[in-house]
Amino acid sequence: MATLKLTRGAEARIKAGHPWIYRTQIADLTGRWKAEEAVEIVDWSRRFLGRGFYNPRPSLCCRLLTRRDEPVDAGFFHRRLREAFEYRREAGLASDAYRLVWSEADGLPGLVVDRYGAVSVVQCLTLGMSRAAPAIADGLHRLFPEGRVHRSDDATAARLEGFEAQHDPSGEELVVTEGGCRFAVTPGAGHKTGLYLDQSENRALFAHHARGRRILDGFCYAGAFACHALTGGSGRALLLDSSADALALARRNLELNGLSARAEIREGNAFDLLRGLEGSGERFGAVVLDPPPFTRRKDSLAAATRGYKEINIRGLRLLEPGGVLATFSCSHHVTPALFEEMCRDAAGDAGVAVRVLQSLGQSRDHPVLLTVPESRYLSGLLLERIS
Repeated sequence: MATLKLTRGAEARIKAGHPWIYRTQIADLTGRWKAEEAVEIVDWSRRFLGRGFYNPRPSLCCRLLTRRDEPVDAGFFHRRLREAFEYRREAGLASDAYRLVWSEADGLPGLVVDRYGAVSVVQCLTLGMSRAAPAIADGLHRLFPEGRVHRSDDATAARLEGFEAQHDPSGEELVVTEGGCRFAVTPGAGHKTGLYLDQSENRALFAHHARGRRILDGFCYAGAFACHALTGGSGRALLLDSSADALALARRNLELNGLSARAEIREGNAFDLLRGLEGSGERFGAVVLDPPPFTRRKDSLAAATRGYKEINIRGLRLLEPGGVLATFSCSHHVTPALFEEMCRDAAGDAGVAVRVLQSLGQSRDHPVLLTVPESRYLSGLLLERIS
């Protein structure tokens, strides 16, 4: 086993509970390194810190898998997968569609696994996890003997890490149930691994507040917010998105739930469509803004914040007095504090008074580790217009 020695003082971050090691924190690597084998990590005085997958290619070159002196083998992955499942089962989160593994938050950095019915969709984000994929698949088969495993890696991460992204051919459409709604999912097609599972609890909350109201679902993607709201008693819904493929999926989901007659779909740039709705005097009882990430880099944060502010100004002005806005950012660099500050500025520029009904985040099947702030990426607010 290769041994990775840290520079003096670099162990402080690891001892504080964070699993990441950057290239600049490495003093020495001894022994023969193999991508499929974990390296032993020691501090400057050669005290044991843990074991993890190493890759010299990216600047974030090592992620701890364990702080124990234990082998990182098939048995290790089987145990971690079972622990992840038990957490969700005991918390009542193991439903027809849920996230089974959320990377660092489940002690498996670089791995995401989503469950859709009997299908486990696996996404490898690091070279080490891509090499461990057979052991991961075996562990999933042990957990779910009647299920199947579908590989759908992230191409950007694969390019950064230097491995070939694996994509199994798109399978047949699955229909899964979330709350009282049915959704079509085709593993290997669409964004992420299928459905945006991180919003499942927020969809139910929005539906509760949207009851009896006309709703606007901006950046609707598959129309899940609108489906939940209409099923929960909303009157009508207007869905916006720039992607024809996304709107085709939204139409499919509206049909699955018998809601097509109460929904209108418009294709176009959401910024332009929101501006047009405001200009024509449209008003809604409930609005949801769940855009794709406006930035993935810290150096473009200012531009992203301006984009978030603009859509929230429009969303707030489109609200009837007493109406509610559920607004989100899934850009990791937009912290909850920054997002709230941006919404406060948007409310001021919009000339409306709002109260905060609730701070929102990702669903509990996407757990957040206190010592790994990067595990929290979804920031949101539920706001009520009071004047």
